[in-house]
Amino acid sequence: MVTVDDDSSAERDVAVAAADALAELLAVFGQWARRKATGSCASVPRLRLLYQLHCEGPQKMVDLADELGVTPRNVTALVDGLEAEGLVRRVAHPTDRRVTMIEMTGLADEAAEQFEAYQASVAELLAGLSQSDRRALIRISRRIVGRLEPAPIKQAQPDR
Repeated sequence: MVTVDDDSSAERDVAVAAADALAELLAVFGQWARRKATGSCASVPRLRLLYQLHCEGPQKMVDLADELGVTPRNVTALVDGLEAEGLVRRVAHPTDRRVTMIEMTGLADEAAEQFEAYQASVAELLAGLSQSDRRALIRISRRIVGRLEPAPIKQAQPDR
């Protein structure tokens, strides 16, 4: 006979096993992704940033951070590195002199091709899953991301 304590223990065991499986997936996928992100950019975040600029044109760093789902500090580090390699440059905003835009240089054109090759590798990897499993992966991933996204900061209401 299963008691309530056994049920909660079993639930906890499944939750721990799921967390372990997710951690293993993230570690192994991260290593695999770094191997696939070859070429002049050498990392998936850098490729994603360049691909975003390729698709959308010059952007503000804060907009890049939002699109890539990273902090502005991370974007600054990515841009600094890419700028040092001559792949992007900072330029003045056309109408707001307080804003700096980030744009690709001609040297970065191959980055879009590298990112597309990376995306094709991911698609090939996931092709080993059934369509139903891929949809479940999307659904579960989005659900987890939704639970991880920080709650909006509440504005303090003035005392009346």
